[in-house]
Amino acid sequence: MTIPLKENRIFLLAHFVLLCIVLIGFGRTFYLRSLFLTQPLPLVLLLHGMALSAWYGIVVLQGVLMIKAQRRWHVRVAWFVIPVVACVIASGVQVNLNVARQISSARSPENMFVWGNFMSLVSFVILVTAGVVFRHRWVAHHRLIFFASLAIIGPAFARFAFWPAIGLGLAAAPIFAIAGMILLVLLAVAYDVTIFRRVQRATLAGLAGVLIPLIGGTAVAITGVGFGLLHQ
Repeated sequence: MTIPLKENRIFLLAHFVLLCIVLIGFGRTFYLRSLFLTQPLPLVLLLHGMALSAWYGIVVLQGVLMIKAQRRWHVRVAWFVIPVVACVIASGVQVNLNVARQISSARSPENMFVWGNFMSLVSFVILVTAGVVFRHRWVAHHRLIFFASLAIIGPAFARFAFWPAIGLGLAAAPIFAIAGMILLVLLAVAYDVTIFRRVQRATLAGLAGVLIPLIGGTAVAITGVGFGLLHQ
């Protein structure tokens, strides 16, 4: 089935927006770190940042290749996703564990980040896998890969709260993460309704992949269950 050019352009734009959110959100602590911070970045954080950058960069490149009708290169580049996803997961788990072990109170807002991130990594793997399985169904493939990217973008939104121009800090970071992700989810739903007059099943699956980690991670953090698991 021929993929409408408009559809390709819309999802290329969507992934480009996600890439920009990552670049801006982590600009102060990763990409432009030397301008704002003097402490060296631990190796695991460096690897995690590189893996995430590679993921968001690859999905943008894949969108460009589809617009240029370079299907053969699109398939070749897709193979690079395997080691990138593996690195995102391995480094993400280690980063979360490191942060979790440093948290001294079940009431710390960082608990929400840790357990939301753990659950988001699971959603990321499931949605990417589903996107690969349905790679020949462009409606599902586009949405599943988009929501896979959206599932792990919460930390980038959260970093906006730390930028000097905003200066709200850790207490407001969860609000930025949740509000940003929900806004993008609503835009995706609105797009489906506008184009298809209904929400696609892949969008509903992606919606679950985003909301379940947000709700579940928040519940595990607020109740103190997560803190108790790693601080027995």
